[in-house]
This record gives sequence, structure tokens and C-alpha cells, in this order.
Amino acid sequence: MPQNAYLYVKGRYFVAFFPDKLVKKQLIARNIKDNYFKSFYVENNDNSSQIVIECNKGFEPLFEKDGDVVIVKPQFVVNQKKKEILSGVPTDLIAIPFYVSENTFSPAQKFKQTYDETLFFSGIRAFYIKNYRLAAAFFKEIVTKYPSSSFFINAYFLLGDCYKNIKEYDKAIKTYNEAIHFAPKNSAVAQTLFSIADIYEKKKMFMSARNIYKRIVKEYADTKWSYQAEFMLGYSYYKENRCRNALKIFLNVKKKSEFYPVSMLLTSECFFRQKDYAKAVLAYYYMSSKLNDIEQSEFYRELGDVGIALCEYEDYKEADRVFSYIEQTHKEDMVNYSYIKRMKCDLKKGDFNDLNYRGKYLIKFSKDEKIKAQARKLMDEAKLKKGNVDKKTIDKIMTKYRNDPEVVSLALFVYAKKNYREKNYEKSLDYLLKLKKLYSNSPYNKKAQPMASDSINKLLDDFYRMPSVDKIDKIYSYAAPLMPEGCDYCRFSWALIFTHKVGYVSKFMHIIKDDACRGAVIAKYFVEMGNNMRALDVMNKLPQQKPYNNYTDMIFGDINYYNGDYNKAYEFYQKALETKQPLMADYLRLRIARVLYHMKKYKEAENILSKIVAKIYSDEVTYLKGLCEYKLNHYKDAIEILSNVENNLKFKEKVLFYKALGYLKLGNTKKAREAYDNLKRTYPHSDYVNILKALLM
Repeated sequence: MPQNAYLYVKGRYFVAFFPDKLVKKQLIARNIKDNYFKSFYVENNDNSSQIVIECNKGFEPLFEKDGDVVIVKPQFVVNQKKKEILSGVPTDLIAIPFYVSENTFSPAQKFKQTYDETLFFSGIRAFYIKNYRLAAAFFKEIVTKYPSSSFFINAYFLLGDCYKNIKEYDKAIKTYNEAIHFAPKNSAVAQTLFSIADIYEKKKMFMSARNIYKRIVKEYADTKWSYQAEFMLGYSYYKENRCRNALKIFLNVKKKSEFYPVSMLLTSECFFRQKDYAKAVLAYYYMSSKLNDIEQSEFYRELGDVGIALCEYEDYKEADRVFSYIEQTHKEDMVNYSYIKRMKCDLKKGDFNDLNYRGKYLIKFSKDEKIKAQARKLMDEAKLKKGNVDKKTIDKIMTKYRNDPEVVSLALFVYAKKNYREKNYEKSLDYLLKLKKLYSNSPYNKKAQPMASDSINKLLDDFYRMPSVDKIDKIYSYAAPLMPEGCDYCRFSWALIFTHKVGYVSKFMHIIKDDACRGAVIAKYFVEMGNNMRALDVMNKLPQQKPYNNYTDMIFGDINYYNGDYNKAYEFYQKALETKQPLMADYLRLRIARVLYHMKKYKEAENILSKIVAKIYSDEVTYLKGLCEYKLNHYKDAIEILSNVENNLKFKEKVLFYKALGYLKLGNTKKAREAYDNLKRTYPHSDYVNILKALLM
């Protein structure tokens, strides 16, 4: 028998307590008779054990050591002794010593039970029936009055546990620290430190808890305590939603640690929250072989998110395994949660039949209204994703979930897709624009990129077939906020240039994919902005090949035109006119007409202007024709032609001026004065007002 065994008698009970030993029932003496003994118990727990033998009424047990055997005999009681009156705690609180622990025994020397021993085992009994306040009363009596007791240290640690369980956390921390101070080498210190850290976490004092974990890692290196503390250190960051810090720890947990699987699971969850599904899945794969080591009741939400990550990664088989692992608990809340996650996975892979089946099941059997609402929402999303819904259904769903960005953004996307399929590109882009403005972070914005690009390109095709300022303005209103990757920004930039909207080009010119086109557009932009030096620097890097040689000729023509060298400008424009692009050809003809006007070749200028067919240049063509007629002394024709563009603000000031001059040339002072008064009223600070005033005087 171990020398540290405790054997004692209390009334009709014989008790043998064996710390750090496991009791084996077959070692009990076999000559116990029912006439004398009522019952015996063998109980094991916490690495210690005890035997309790109860005599029938009128008998008390006697025990003696016979070699390696303890013999328990009944003794008839003649005179019952009075029970010892215990101080410190009420007598009705004293429990029969009845402690539970683990290992084997052999008999030991008998000893007489002491008061502190009675207090300790009474506290143990109260502790194990979860009467922590009663247990605390017993342990506190030992701690305060029996400092030399062999139960003193154990009572101190257990007193801290009692305070923790009744949520008197400050008392618990103080008691734990005092216990550690008295017995710093005790085997219970590591576990006590974890208890202190746990209290700090309950009080949301995560930094204090982490300091405790760091202490355990340092003082108990390469032990099970250090592995646990290392994990808990990361877990405390995780509970604060500080995934970046948590990942630094989880990713360094050793594979031999029992906490490796759950560390990888939480690593996967952190990557899932960052929407990095590839890394989330990779972290899961590291621990997938030990999936059964994960406690579902504690980590079922993280498991559900891992299932979604696997679905996003299109590993549907493994996702099904994870969901099934959650559902095998058969706990209603966990199964419902897993079903919702499965429905999201079904939505991702387009398995609408399974989704509807699970949705109907949850709506019918779940008692949780939130779960039912989620199921209905996912079923409505499935209707939208199917795509075969009419506008009325979409409107109904949008109204129902008007405050839910996820559903409304999907509805807008479906609207856009529906119109795109019907080749109503403007309507499609209207919905995509609304989606972008209202829900800029929606994943459907990215999914809509190809549709937006193709719609804009289709509108560009229509623009080049029939150029219109309204069309290019409309296209710009879509392209500027959406900026889809697949859009043909080269054609779009030239469309802006040819419609005299060069200022808008700066937003797109640097994202043109074709290097030569990008260089030509940038050079043209610098020329129009008056920076010929930067334009020439870009031009020198451009390839001299079709079709870009036409663009370079045009740009060199612009440089000479703005420098006043009209002859050279005319030569470059004529070379550029070899282009096969009709809109560019009309743009060049307009430039040539201006050059000829400055060269005073008015008839030739009118000839060129008559060849321009693009309606977007009609006002400018009319204006230039009117000026040419004036220069040719055809004042009546000039007045008539210029009157057609009088309402165009771009030309109005000069039109009024030349009309007044024309009337003066014709000797019609009255009409000249009317034109002058109109000019003065509209542009009072114009230099032309003073010129006409002098002429009219």
C-alpha cells in the first residue's frame, strides 16, 4: 500500500483515500458479510481514488494491517460516542468524506481522522455536487485556521475554483495568486494560471490573459501546458476579431500539438473573413484528416464557414463532408445552421432543387424565426439566380428586401442581365450603374464587368455607325463610373476626341491596353492642351505603321496648325486623310477647311466642308461656310447661313458680330443695330461690342 494513503473511521463508515492512485475493486477483502456491512463504494476521479465501506446500524468498522492487506472488521457498538462539535462551520454542513480520484492502492497504516481532514473532504463533496458556496466555506476554514495542514495548499487552489464558479472573479484571482505564492512548484500551478487567464477573458481583459499565456509558454516549454497556452494565446486574439495577430500564432502551432487541428480550422476561418477562399481551403486541407478531432458544439460556426469556402473553391464533395460532420450531432440549432450554409452552397453551384428542399424543411420544422427568414431569403435569391423571372417578380423581391444589400444587388444584377440578353444595352447599363452607386462593395459588380464592357462596346459600335454627341455623352456617363476592364478604351478615347471632348480623355488614356493607341491618344491630348513638347516626346516613340501612321500625321498636322504653319499642317492632314475610318475622315476635313480658311482659300474650304457627312459637325460646318461666304463678299448668303447657328452658344458671339458686319456692308443700319444690341445684351464685355459701336457711330 502507498505510504501516502489515508485510512480512517467516521461513525459507521470506513474510508480509504489514495491520492495519485487508481483503485481496483478486486483488491477488497472478500469476507464482508451482509449481516454487518451495508454497502461499499469505489470511486475514481482527478488522479485519485477512495473506498467507502458502510456498516449496518449498531456496528462500527475496525481495520488493521496484515502484511499487504487491510482487514476491515465489524464491531458491535455498546455506547454511542457523542459527535465532536466542529467550530467554524455549522455541523449540518459537514459531509461524509466521499472524495473521487484515480490510481491503484495497497493498504497503509491506520491513522486517526483530524478536524482539518473532515473539513477538506466535506468541501470536496460539496464541490462535486456543485454547491460551490458551501465548498468555499469548508476550504476557507482550512486556509484561515490550519496553515500547517497537509490539505492547506489543495484547499487554497480549490477555494479559488469555488470563487471562480460563483463568479466572484476578483476574489478568485487573489486566491489563486496567493496559492501560487505558497506553492510555486505545485503541479496545479499551470492549471491555475489557465483559470486566471480564463477569468481575464470573461472580463474582456484579453491583454492580461495573454500575459498569463505567455508566462505559461515560457515556464512550461515543450509540455502540454505550453502547447495549450500557445493555442489560447492565438485564440484570445481570434475572439477579439484580431485575425492578423491570431494567424501569426496559429500558423506556428506545431503539428504534434493536440491543438493543431483546431488552430488550422481557426486559421481557415480568419482567411474566410478576409474573403481569401484559396488560403481558407488550404488551411482546412492541412487538418482535414483530423476533422473528427474538432468539437462540433464549440466550433460549428467555423466549420460552416469552411464549408462555404470549399463551395467557393468548388470542392463540393469536401464541403458536403464538413456539413455532414456538423449535422451528425442531431442538435437542432446546429443542423439548422448547417442547412442554411448548405443552401448558400447550393445557390453557388446552382443546385436549386436541393436548396428549395432544405428551405421548405426549415420553414416547416424549425422553431427559430431567424432561420426561417434566412431560408425564405435564400429561396428568393434562387428565384432571381435562375433568371427566368419577370419584372413583376423582381420588383416584388426588391420591395420585400429593400433594406438587404445582398438581395437588392442581386436583383439589380438580374435586371441588368435580363436587359442585356434582350439587347437593351442602355437599360442594362442603367441597372449596373445603380448597382455600382448603391452597393459599391457588392460581388456582383465584379461579375457584371464582362456584361458592362460588352454593352459599352456595343453602344460604341452604334456611335461609329451614326455619330451623335448625345450618344457619346451617354456612353461616357456609363464608362466613367463603371470603368469595366474589357471596354475598348482606344475606340472610346478617339470617339471623345472626334466629338471635341478631349478633356474627358485623361480619365481613360492611361488604361488603354494597346501601347501604340495609348501613345497616340496621349500625344493628341497634349497637343490639344497646348503642350507640344510633351506631345513630340510621346510621338517619337510611336510605331510608323498602319493605322497609327494616320494618327501621327494628324497630330503633326495639329502641331503645325497651332504653330501657324498652315502649309505643313495642310500636307499632314491630307496624308492622314487616307484613313478608312469615316468619322476620323470628317474630323480631318473639318481641320483642313480651317487651314484653308486661314490660307484665304475660301472656295476650296467650302468644297471640303461640303464633303463632311457626320451630323455632329453640322453646326461647325455651317459656321465655317458662313464665314467663307462673308469673306467672299456674299453678305446676304453669309447672314442667312450664320442665322442657322445663332442659337449655338459656341458660335453665337461671332455669329452676331458677322451678321452686324454683313448688314453694315449691305447698308442695312437698322438690322446691324439690332444685331449689335443683341450682342451687347448677351456679351456686354465682348471686344466685338466696341468694334461695332465705333462702326455704327
